[in-house]
Amino acid sequence: MSEEDEEIKDDKANSTTKWLIMGGILLVFVVLQVVLAVFFVNMLKPEDPHLKAMQEEQQKNQETLKRQTAMGKTLEEPIEITVNIAKTNGENYLKSSVQLEWPGEDELLEQEINARLPKIKNIIIDILSSRTMDELLTVEGKRSVRDMIVSDVNAILPAEVNGKEIGFVSTAYFVEFIIQ
Repeated sequence: MSEEDEEIKDDKANSTTKWLIMGGILLVFVVLQVVLAVFFVNMLKPEDPHLKAMQEEQQKNQETLKRQTAMGKTLEEPIEITVNIAKTNGENYLKSSVQLEWPGEDELLEQEINARLPKIKNIIIDILSSRTMDELLTVEGKRSVRDMIVSDVNAILPAEVNGKEIGFVSTAYFVEFIIQ
């Protein structure tokens, strides 16, 4: 009987081991099926249009911020100007330095700007000397002057050189602005 008892125990152990292995395989198979089902349901689920619009808006905001914070190319030295302020009978003057900025690393544009520096300086002198004290002291007045400088400088720059398009001045900065 002892041999039969051992055989029965071995059969039970083998049977239990087989069931454990089959159960483990079945468990792995079920988990794999659940993972695949969740993956495919998420892939086939239609996107929420509101969520998609929010993501697109966020991406546009990031691109705008990137453009706004990016520094373009500038002149090596700012343009220094000293002018009498309009309607002060020469009693008050403005000493300022203006820096021009343009996007990218456009060498042709830089060459064209440098070639026209005397003309650009004259444009800035004309604009600044035509402003009154009240216009120059307000933020809006300074913005208006900067916008006019950019517009007038771009007006004298060629659109292309040797068949190649060149850029444009995007911004004018007052590096120094002293009214005396």
